Amino acid sequence: MPAPGSMPFVIELRVPAAGERAALLLRPWLAADMPALVTEMGREYPARGLWGHPEDPHDYTGPRDEQEAVPWLAGQDQGWRNGDWLTFAVLDADMTDGPAPARGSLAGHVALKNREAGGRVGEKETAEIGFWTATAHRGRGVAPAAVRAVTAWAFDTLGAGTMRQIMLVHDVDNPASCRVAEKAGYPFSELSPARPPYWFTDGHIHLRTAE
Repeated sequence: MPAPGSMPFVIELRVPAAGERAALLLRPWLAADMPALVTEMGREYPARGLWGHPEDPHDYTGPRDEQEAVPWLAGQDQGWRNGDWLTFAVLDADMTDGPAPARGSLAGHVALKNREAGGRVGEKETAEIGFWTATAHRGRGVAPAAVRAVTAWAFDTLGAGTMRQIMLVHDVDNPASCRVAEKAGYPFSELSPARPPYWFTDGHIHLRTAE
């Protein structure tokens, strides 16, 4: 498997079905995913979780139409080429004829970056992981499973160098993200006080260390 920052790359992470959750396929975002993502943004626009590449001058947290989808996807591609912003589309990969959500539908997103700005992920001690789940797939265990899969991949593939830990950070008033963190193997580490103008609310820091 080619390393992030080199081209071409083919990365696919597969997670078996469990309980109410279908099997999952995680891979870099494609142009074919954009219509489903834009449709999902019309159902519920996230306050965070679907940012563009850090160098993208736009401030939206997910593409709201076809015009925004073009630079948003270009930023995700740039992140893989640079190795500094590694994002996965999470797809329902169930191969049975079960009920909705439909087979192959968009289930979520996971992103991995350095906690400190700049550089390839894996070359600094601390990375940070974030996630978003499509509305129809919430409550099925998609987010914890996807975060676990990317975490394992990151430590196995990127962690041979400097990276020693991955952080998951969320607002204190977001108990759903707190539950995802715990289920994904990220125990609570410490409180992160608000620090305007960088962030305006207190947060929880959950921390997973390399084994």
